[in-house]
Amino acid sequence: MRFISATLMCLLVSLQVMAGKVIKNPSIEYSASWMKITEIELTKEATIVRGVLGQGCSILTNTVLADRNSDKEFKFLRVEGIKAHERTTADATPCTIYFEPLDANVKEFNYIEVGNNPWGNYYGIKLQPKPKTSKKTKGFDPESLDFDYYMSQPFTPDTAWHFSNKPYKNGFESGKALIKIHVTKTPRELAKMLPDISARVSNQITGRNENVVVSMDADNCYMLELNLPYPQFVYSNPFGDIYVAPGDTLEMFTTLEKAPDGSGPRFKTFRSISESAIINTLLPQFMEKYGRKEYNYKEASAMIEKGKDATQPTLERWARQANEIIADEALRQALINSPLSTMGKDLVMMSAVANKCIEIEDVVMGYGFKNTISTQLEDGSWRYEVNPNYVPLDLKATYGALLTNKELIYNNPLALCESSQWVFVNRTLYSPLLGELGTITDEQGNFEDLHRRDDYGMTGTFMNDLLFSQEIVYSMENVLKDYKLGRLDEQGNREEAFDYITNEVGETLASIQNVKVAQVITGEYRSFVKATETSANEKGNNWTEEQNALWNKIVSPYKGNTLFLDFWAMSCGPCRAGMMEQKKLVEEMKDEAVKFLYITTEDQKASGEKWMGDNTIKGEHIYITDNEWKQFETMLNFSAIPHGALVSKDGKLIEGDFHVDHFNSDDLKKLAERF
Repeated sequence: MRFISATLMCLLVSLQVMAGKVIKNPSIEYSASWMKITEIELTKEATIVRGVLGQGCSILTNTVLADRNSDKEFKFLRVEGIKAHERTTADATPCTIYFEPLDANVKEFNYIEVGNNPWGNYYGIKLQPKPKTSKKTKGFDPESLDFDYYMSQPFTPDTAWHFSNKPYKNGFESGKALIKIHVTKTPRELAKMLPDISARVSNQITGRNENVVVSMDADNCYMLELNLPYPQFVYSNPFGDIYVAPGDTLEMFTTLEKAPDGSGPRFKTFRSISESAIINTLLPQFMEKYGRKEYNYKEASAMIEKGKDATQPTLERWARQANEIIADEALRQALINSPLSTMGKDLVMMSAVANKCIEIEDVVMGYGFKNTISTQLEDGSWRYEVNPNYVPLDLKATYGALLTNKELIYNNPLALCESSQWVFVNRTLYSPLLGELGTITDEQGNFEDLHRRDDYGMTGTFMNDLLFSQEIVYSMENVLKDYKLGRLDEQGNREEAFDYITNEVGETLASIQNVKVAQVITGEYRSFVKATETSANEKGNNWTEEQNALWNKIVSPYKGNTLFLDFWAMSCGPCRAGMMEQKKLVEEMKDEAVKFLYITTEDQKASGEKWMGDNTIKGEHIYITDNEWKQFETMLNFSAIPHGALVSKDGKLIEGDFHVDHFNSDDLKKLAERF
């Protein structure tokens, strides 16, 4: 009895202590951004959570506190300061939330909105305040690797520096790089839910991309092993563009916690062996301060609709701004007074100028669409008519200003490395600067050939080299594809196609100024010749075990049929237009051993099924997870949709980049017989 009484006494004392406990600024492992929890009070009657709500937020009655160790739940009682389920109309709205009293043995709990988005919960709330840190005892803090940290590093200012393209005339070294993405402060409840991430490495000399997909490891880290053709901003999903150079190991530190404004993670910092971390950290702030960004899609669209009188002056102003960035002495001095290397400084400048040029090209392209009136017909095809009210822009006035700095903007290999990843190169190559084709006619006016007009003096520039390089690589890929698909079966056809490529490679190399680009084209031609000497069926794949299992999961149910895979999404207009155009083809092939597989992600199912039902899109409708989609992007090496692939009757990949709408039903029947 004496022992029992002592035990009860200890328990009562514990309860009394707990009942009056107040924890200010409690330690929280993971905080969502919509509420700041400022205090927790433990009483006999309730567990009281006090906090400050952001604008548009609310307290829900389906909220519970869950013991992190036992998962026991403590129910919501009431809220003060705001009505339950009522959204705040102002920022920093205080509120007090009451729950059932926690058990005495609870040390740590989660704040859970049952059935709602798990990323909006609070995990690892400890019944103790945040520990105070001492500068003497403080260990490595990834959040400290910010702009001020790198700007405070010792360096010797290069006062003679000016923006230049000369150091990069011979191109860049290729090589392997490693990006480690540490997702810090990741609660175990969310770690198991984190998706795979993908990364896209671009090669703008060939026009190709290479995709990599990885899972999070046991240390909450993604390890991306990359083969880089040159230093570049690699696009990672969902972490955005990350700069890395060949030979470097770059660590990125981030968190699942959102910034107070909800715009992104609360922090994202870098460290590396060489300069990649400094560039990732400093470049965004220099761009924001000195980049003169004005483009807004909605405003640009409205300006285009108003016509030439509204659009032309803006384009000319933006062109002047690109030159102003290059001449900006304040920016030059800011870069001189930074620890960036010569290349780092040039890269910031190139990025700022390229982004200004992208603004111009986006509007030029958008305005150019007004030249044509397009109408989709009932059978899914399109009718195009010239817009009689179209008034062309004066592009020579726009480009004339930019071309005063042609050497720095368009004859600069740093275009491969700047921060827009691939957009500047893409927009420029397909702009009127380089993209205009003229026709050659004979004396009777009959069409003979196409030639590229050099209206803006771009011959000899690096961008012109990239255009020629991408075009010849594309031609080689198309001839190889036709060869593989049996479309060059006759000996004369094969010889003619191979001779054409050989001659085109020779003419292209004669036109190329950059040695590095010429070397790449030569290497591509060697690969082309080797591929024509090897049977396509001898090639295997380098997929992982997981990827092969995914392939079999999708393809195996349809073995015995030739398959056309079509990767699409509801947000992709060309995807839906292509599916409409294929309706006739699908109907014509319905009695053949052929299947059309329309593949998209699970989140598209409701809207996708409705649209396909409304438009009588037949074929197989397949829905996969986001992770499976990323795996297919890697396996078939695509980063844009629509994307198609051809699969043989025994389930083997024949062609990973196949456009079924380039074939009629007779062609498809021949393919089905061949494979």
